[in-house]
Amino acid sequence: MKIKKKNFFSVIIPTYNMLKFLKIAIKSVMKQRYKNFEIIIVDNFSSDGTDKYVKSLKNKKIKFFKIKNHGVIGKSRNIGIKKSKGEWIAFLDADDQWLPNKLFDINKIINLKNFHVICSSEMIIDKIKNKKKIWHYGPYKKNFYEFLLRYGNKLSTSSSIVKKNFLFSKKILFSEKKKFSNVEDYDFFLNISRQNGIFYFSKK
Repeated sequence: MKIKKKNFFSVIIPTYNMLKFLKIAIKSVMKQRYKNFEIIIVDNFSSDGTDKYVKSLKNKKIKFFKIKNHGVIGKSRNIGIKKSKGEWIAFLDADDQWLPNKLFDINKIINLKNFHVICSSEMIIDKIKNKKKIWHYGPYKKNFYEFLLRYGNKLSTSSSIVKKNFLFSKKILFSEKKKFSNVEDYDFFLNISRQNGIFYFSKK
């Protein structure tokens, strides 16, 4: 079944001195089967040649911004959200990567129902032990806000894609408070669930 390329994705990649991994992350997005996307890289003034490398790509799909986030990654993600043109915001950390069918599969899910957040499963690779493990997230419950409060975060940021209109209409962004710096993603998803956002968890 051929899916029309009607959904446009903004892939937000915050980075700081992660060039070795960033190259892999960018390549994994560029190799997507589904091509209707932009990449927004928000660099925390890296000193490892990130600026030079991204500019050398000369790719119209890639937008590059620099910001001093003072250790608050939520600030970088928020800049990406505000600069995005996509209907859907996809988050990808600089040291993670996607499989080629990621956006293609997500696009099919979007066409099924009016979801606000879609979270895929994740493959965790332990190179030291030479092991791979699949992590599944969720599950989605009727009172998901209470469920997240009781049992903690049930999502992965690099696996999640969020509807931008929902974020803007509910005035939801990542917290830029320093004390939230290690749990800003949990707070973000809590705020979405508190506003009755509908979540979908894919086993892919």
